[in-house]
Amino acid sequence: MWLRDFITVRTNYRGVVTAMVRAIEDPDSALHTSCVAMRGSGARLLTRTQEAGVARTDLDGADLFALVSSLVWLSDQPGLEARAERLFEIVMSAILTKARPA
Repeated sequence: MWLRDFITVRTNYRGVVTAMVRAIEDPDSALHTSCVAMRGSGARLLTRTQEAGVARTDLDGADLFALVSSLVWLSDQPGLEARAERLFEIVMSAILTKARPA
């Protein structure tokens, strides 16, 4: 699943979530365009799952990015990696309303 991959990749680069959040808010940042595009891609994936009736409809792309970013941040904290994995499962069960399509 792409959300798990997002968290794994971002966790490999400690502190990157802070840089990404700042870059989204700063149009002059060298990372701005790519971070905004990445957030937009996540939003489009969320919309498709919502349209398929698989994900709750009261979330938007910004909510999803914030949730995933918080899990990445948590994974960056020493000793909390296992908790981040457990919370990932909880967050996913809260986002997905039905079994994922095959």
